[in-house]
Amino acid sequence: MSQGSIGDARAIDRTLAPATGLTGVDKVSQTAGQPSFRDILGQSLKEVSSRQQEADSAIEALVTGQSDNIAEVMTAVEKADLAFRTLMQFRNKLVAAYEEINRLRI
Repeated sequence: MSQGSIGDARAIDRTLAPATGLTGVDKVSQTAGQPSFRDILGQSLKEVSSRQQEADSAIEALVTGQSDNIAEVMTAVEKADLAFRTLMQFRNKLVAAYEEINRLRI
């Protein structure tokens, strides 16, 4: 597992570069090679997708008789489940923050 991936609890602790000098949605300044929020989110989605594909492959191998190691299958399924639940909690926090910002009176 790569450091800071979605299944890693340290993924939440990563710091993001402050958004300064915004001139468009895609033009967020970055400092010293730090990834943008968009890059982190995209990588997280790819990681969850990858974990789900690994779990599907492990289940398929077990069902077709190519593998008889149930522990590996259960581990792959649990990793996929944890990654998905973590991503969903992240989404829920983003939606809650968005709703809170919308409630602010300017």
